[in-house]
Amino acid sequence: MSTDEKPAQPPLPAGDTVALFEEAVRANSKRLLAIARAIVGTRASPEDVVQQAVMNLFQHRDRYDWREPGGLLRRAVVNEALRLLRQPKMSMVADDQPARGGGEEPSGEMDQRETVAKVRAAIEKLPEHYRSALVLCEYEQMPYAEIAKTLGASVPQIKTWIHRARRQLAVTLKEFAQT
Repeated sequence: MSTDEKPAQPPLPAGDTVALFEEAVRANSKRLLAIARAIVGTRASPEDVVQQAVMNLFQHRDRYDWREPGGLLRRAVVNEALRLLRQPKMSMVADDQPARGGGEEPSGEMDQRETVAKVRAAIEKLPEHYRSALVLCEYEQMPYAEIAKTLGASVPQIKTWIHRARRQLAVTLKEFAQT
């Protein structure tokens, strides 16, 4: 056994698998939702992406070690989001911002909402592999090696995708940043 390998852990009893799975989903649900939302944007419901990924994992929960589930859950959500994006495009749904009541809002909040909307729109325009790598790097702050493992690419490829995604965002948002 090399120094990089972890010692094999004994298999878990079936009841423990369900309990560990449920705890893992509870502990990671907000992060998984953020990943899904960043990847699919407004083209689909991030909640549906997470739900489908979790259901798929639950069906095969006995195959996995749920003592350290973070990477497995993230990878499942990323894969489900990418699968959904590869399907024929669905019609756009209304933005997921709640309807605002009457009354004027401070201009600072309006500017911030406009900035967030423009950045999200720019990220949605990126090719899916650029978007996924960028989201995992910037929002999840995952190391390149983990992103590479999650997306099934090499570390140099991930670095290239992130660099190109940032460059495309800079060009797309250049006019907005100058106003």
